[in-house]
Amino acid sequence: MHADQVLAPGKTGVLERLYAEWFEVREAHPDYRIHVILDPNHPVAPFDILHPSHLLARKPKVRWSRIERPDFQHDPGICPLVVTVFSPGDHGYPDEALLNETIDRAIERSASVNGAYVCGWVACAANAHELASQIAARCVVANPLTGRRVLPWFEPHRLALITEDNADILPSLLPLRTRWWFIDAAATVRSISAPETDAAQPASVQRLHALWAQHDRIADARRVLMALKKAEQRIPQRPETTLDGLVRLANEQGLRGQQDVIFFVLNCLTLSPAWYEHPSVQSILQDIREGGDDSLADAVAAQPDAVLNEIASYGIDPVSLQQ
Repeated sequence: MHADQVLAPGKTGVLERLYAEWFEVREAHPDYRIHVILDPNHPVAPFDILHPSHLLARKPKVRWSRIERPDFQHDPGICPLVVTVFSPGDHGYPDEALLNETIDRAIERSASVNGAYVCGWVACAANAHELASQIAARCVVANPLTGRRVLPWFEPHRLALITEDNADILPSLLPLRTRWWFIDAAATVRSISAPETDAAQPASVQRLHALWAQHDRIADARRVLMALKKAEQRIPQRPETTLDGLVRLANEQGLRGQQDVIFFVLNCLTLSPAWYEHPSVQSILQDIREGGDDSLADAVAAQPDAVLNEIASYGIDPVSLQQ
């Protein structure tokens, strides 16, 4: 499997790089198609041209197939769609305007608390129906606690986490001989490739526990992303793994409530990574672990100004503060 590649950020850079990468794949594999995966479980507005109702009426006719998620049998309309944007024999992209819209929407929703509607793009020999069937079969993953469950690993946030922290599981998830591109939460293009032959190995119970634990932390990480965007704060590179690590750290400190976790992580990113190690904060965290009623934010805000100043720079090298 090819290593994860991080490509140029920025709307123009994303557009140019994706087209360049797709051209290379088309030249190297004349039998390959290019598909985009859309996820109505994280819907766009009804008036958006990428809404399924508009796709069906689009000219030229859109070729697509549903990924039949076992957990969405009650409502097939929210199952992901595999939409073909290029097939062998096409002269260029038949609906380039549609393709460009998928890129725009992927960038716009890259840090959305509601998740990505445009999950990414896939190059492979399979047609839309074949690829949809392969993904549906591979999204049922063992969970040591509850048995086999659906893991929508094709969502960009999840795929970024798996690529970073559980790359050895990828061969069992990605259909063989596929190339994937997706936009991460920093609006950066990520690119990964599946193996040519089946190299999947059974994941250990420990690795599966870690995989599903990450799955459970994503909602809090997305809320932090939303808070960063609202505050116009810089989103860190490799945001998915950075935020997952900080949410896990907050949990290890005994924090479970959404507001406490968000407050904790934001302070790690905007104050000092070690702010919580200040003795006063440690005392507050101990009180919360023992069932105290105050939220972390309220308890910290109640500290004297001198203590707050200490907390804000706790653990930071004094020399760096003068630069």
